Amino acid sequence: MRRLAFALLFSFTTLPLCALAQEDNSEVRVSVVLNADGSRTVYESNPANHKTVATTTGKDGKLREKIRWDLDESGRFLRGEVFGPKEQFRFILQNKYDASNHLVEETHFAKDQSVIGKIVFRYDAAGHQIGYSTYDGAGKLLGQTVAPSPSPAKRK
Repeated sequence: MRRLAFALLFSFTTLPLCALAQEDNSEVRVSVVLNADGSRTVYESNPANHKTVATTTGKDGKLREKIRWDLDESGRFLRGEVFGPKEQFRFILQNKYDASNHLVEETHFAKDQSVIGKIVFRYDAAGHQIGYSTYDGAGKLLGQTVAPSPSPAKRK
């Protein structure tokens, strides 16, 4: 039996407005996320086969990107093949997670499996992401971000 559940999540802060719709049956679960820029990402997941397809379309309905994901035993995004608007191959993603289930590394590969780039994420002791570094295929640091420091307390 198919079940259709809708949930709307509203946020009045700086977070994007998201709307989720899920259709849950024994084979495929569909989730829809409305992104802050007006684009929409549809996730079609098949947990039994450890596969998800994420399709992002613009406000105009035109395809922007499609990622065909392999999921690990915990349902996390493990490896994805990224395709552009005309289904042209772009690159392969490979994610690594730490023992606390944080995404710690995202590596991008060409079709021939050569590394074309990498993003390494950093977390504080509480598990909050505090920044990331980007590297090219040769391992050269291209840039990094850090979370802003808290402002100093006002003095009386």
